[in-house]
Amino acid sequence: MRRKYFGILLGVVLLLLALRLWHIRADFPDYRFYIQERSEFTDEGFYTSAALNHFTLGHAYIPGGWNPGVFMPVWPLMVGLLFHFTGISVTAARTLAVVCTWLSVILAYAVARQYRSVTFSLLTVFLATANALGFFYSRLAVLEPAFVLFLLLAIYLAGRVRTGNYVMAIMVGLVFTAMTLTKTTGPFVLPAVLYPIWACNRQDRSAAWKLIAVAATTALLLLGGVRLYWTHHYLQDSKIILGMNPLWQLENSPSRLLRFFLRGTWVDPVLFPLAVVSFAAAVLSLRFLWRDTLFATALLWETGYAAFIVFHYDGPPRYFVALIVPTIWLALIFTEWLWQQHRRIAVGVAACIAVSLVWNLLCIGNYLLHPRFGLVNASIEIKRIIVAQHLDDPKSNMLLIGRGTEEISLLSGGIPAIDSDGAMPVQEKLNVYHPGWFMRWTGHVPARMKTVGAYRHLTKRASFPELSRIRRTGIVLYQIYP
Repeated sequence: MRRKYFGILLGVVLLLLALRLWHIRADFPDYRFYIQERSEFTDEGFYTSAALNHFTLGHAYIPGGWNPGVFMPVWPLMVGLLFHFTGISVTAARTLAVVCTWLSVILAYAVARQYRSVTFSLLTVFLATANALGFFYSRLAVLEPAFVLFLLLAIYLAGRVRTGNYVMAIMVGLVFTAMTLTKTTGPFVLPAVLYPIWACNRQDRSAAWKLIAVAATTALLLLGGVRLYWTHHYLQDSKIILGMNPLWQLENSPSRLLRFFLRGTWVDPVLFPLAVVSFAAAVLSLRFLWRDTLFATALLWETGYAAFIVFHYDGPPRYFVALIVPTIWLALIFTEWLWQQHRRIAVGVAACIAVSLVWNLLCIGNYLLHPRFGLVNASIEIKRIIVAQHLDDPKSNMLLIGRGTEEISLLSGGIPAIDSDGAMPVQEKLNVYHPGWFMRWTGHVPARMKTVGAYRHLTKRASFPELSRIRRTGIVLYQIYP
């Protein structure tokens, strides 16, 4: 009977993983729940831009442009290798993100299985695959799927490091380096990566410290070398993309911390509060939980990434994707204790989790049954207009400039595009790159459009209204004339 239930659960997991490929080109869900999210309009293009530029402009780096690929090169490198075989394709890029999620689910099971039962591990992957937030973002070609993959791999390898196995410790450092070069938030979760090494070798503390030192030194030496390279070759880009004002960041951190606890329910309205309660219980009474390797690792992961969100700024929903797995672990560990010590309370908690699970599945089902393709269709039409104009007038420049233009390039199958952000002022970009087209998002008239309008004549060529019904956001396409 137990095998039968396990089989059903595994079947649902595999189905939910496969459904991530269903309508893969569809727009991000237009739910009010994600009203603060704008990554569906920009971030896929941002973080694949180096690969896009390589194939459309002939070089990955754009002097004075918006170049996140310099500092987070792993994802555009993965996408670029894929584009070598498929050509520029949003289907290929998003499928790569889905594959990263599949591997992350396997690793989440493997890490949990290092310290827990098959039942606990299977429930982990079931709740992870049924999570609506994770489902939606695993279908976007953004950094989070690959980041979580490398983080889970590093934690898994750390749990296999044993006394004298310095090669495995070096591997942990290498994977951590790859993770940080995927998304620069990596240092905030370094304690979560190193803790399993300590926990698995605490009998010989001297050996444990040596292993931790080897793993950390590997990562720090590599990342230090990369940092020096950035400073020497890409100082201006570094100031634009990595620059922070620590005093400003800390000024409103208490209020951002309070909002973090509210926004944590984006992960799950039941599991996240349970994770917070598990932390409070461990502090107040359940001290034995601190000796639990999986609990301590999950807590270090959760608190480290929370520190990044609070310090950086109020993170949009996509930032919380990295918190799904540790939230599930903390919630399940606490529920497991309740089941053993307070069965009636545990039954109520399990019922709440079941209700939340149904809500997540209904959100996923509604999204898959009612797909919208407004943004991809608009992108294809923008490319058609630009190409048609170039055929009529071969001297016209096909280069598109504006906020989020790389997203349009990715969704349309590839057109030359440069974001209007970056180290070089917009008016200088007009003189250096001579773009033939400009696009803006409706809802406001940004300063960059006023700048372009002051130096060039703009003729409206197309409009694509209400690509987002909640925010009533659309695109207006202009042709640029001297």
